[in-house]
Amino acid sequence: MRLIEIDWNPSERQLRQFGLLCLLVLPLIGWIWGVNQAWLTWLASAGAVLALVGLFAPQLLKPLFLGCSLLAMPIGLVIGEVAILSIYYAVFLPIGLVFRLCGRDTLQRSFDRQAASYWQSKERPKSAAQYYRQF
Repeated sequence: MRLIEIDWNPSERQLRQFGLLCLLVLPLIGWIWGVNQAWLTWLASAGAVLALVGLFAPQLLKPLFLGCSLLAMPIGLVIGEVAILSIYYAVFLPIGLVFRLCGRDTLQRSFDRQAASYWQSKERPKSAAQYYRQF
């Protein structure tokens, strides 16, 4: 299994959904870009034609579906990496720096030259019911 896979043989259901999605997305993209009324009408009519093609002959949308998939794949990879990096640098890195500055060492990783062993004995559960109680 690969990290990213393109469905080279989409089902008719996926192609119908793609056609109906074109009905909504094409005019929305034009509206967001601020195109004039003529272009917005053209995009809405193109979306309607694609939706009708998707309903009655979905296999005709396969080349357009694959083209959009190929176009969107690298964009998705880049956006995913940027999202992961921004979450790491905005959330986890500051928390780690605060813990480091406060001296918090929950895993007890500090090196102690005086210790003969790092073994810590744990209290055994008294019964099976207590064993399954994890808090």
